[in-house]
Amino acid sequence: MGTFVHKKGSRTIMQGMALILFALFALLLAGIYLGIRRHWFAPGKTAAIGVIVAMVLMTLVAFAQGNSPVQAVVVGVVLGGLFGGATLAGAWYFQSQELRAHMETYSQDAQPDDDYENT
Repeated sequence: MGTFVHKKGSRTIMQGMALILFALFALLLAGIYLGIRRHWFAPGKTAAIGVIVAMVLMTLVAFAQGNSPVQAVVVGVVLGGLFGGATLAGAWYFQSQELRAHMETYSQDAQPDDDYENT
């Protein structure tokens, strides 16, 4: 079995540039969610650009933590894509629920009033 070797001078907490990039990543995810929910931009463009930028930012976070280039790219693409996709899924789910509720309210308002016909 392998043993874990702790490198001298390495840190287990996120510091410096990695923390700043991670904060930008979090702000991006919030921006994706709000952009979809509030219709700030076209949803397809918001989704595509948002997920790509999430992948890039997560890759930069991994680089800033001292990971190898291959590991940083793999982690960035996988985690950035997963978090971006999960954010999109949540935004679209709540958006579709809101639209469904709106359509049900509209369809009820469009029905003829039975009492009106009988008078």
